[in-house]
Amino acid sequence: MKTTISNIKNKALEEKVPIISAEGLLFLKKAIKDYQVKDILEIGSAVGYSAIEMAQIANHVTTIERDPQMVEKAKLNIKELGLEEKITLIFNDALSDEINFEERFDLIFIDAAKAQYEKFFNKYAPYLKPTGIIVTDNLNFHHLDINRVSRGTKGLIKRLNAFKLFLQNHSDYETVFSDIGDGMSISRRVSK
Repeated sequence: MKTTISNIKNKALEEKVPIISAEGLLFLKKAIKDYQVKDILEIGSAVGYSAIEMAQIANHVTTIERDPQMVEKAKLNIKELGLEEKITLIFNDALSDEINFEERFDLIFIDAAKAQYEKFFNKYAPYLKPTGIIVTDNLNFHHLDINRVSRGTKGLIKRLNAFKLFLQNHSDYETVFSDIGDGMSISRRVSK
């Protein structure tokens, strides 16, 4: 059976692999078009679904994933769709000191370990082009009630709330929040 984007999405949902929601993907694609994005850095590849979707409308996507099983699935999906020229997959922890880039990106998409969002933002913001944007997914964490969840999930929700405050108060960035999907934001450098 020929691999299609639809197959990749359905298989990921079947296997309970966290992928971007349909609404979130529309939001992301609109941002790519509105901001005339050409080069993208994605933190968190999973099976490569969002990288593949973004590569349909951008020139190039560089994506980072640390889970070896996800990397293998993403590699296969990218190859099956013939997108090896448009997508660079890096197998490493996104917070590793080994990861550095010469190039700058029009869009940085953060969709990995939610507890590390602020670290991802701080590490990768310097790789953003002056007119670039940083899009973050899963900011509402399924709209869970903090009073009705486990201690671990409570901690995660608190970290996400702290990250949202970090974005709101960041003097170098202007951030717009949206409840689309599981909560998304677009941060853009404030010109000084």
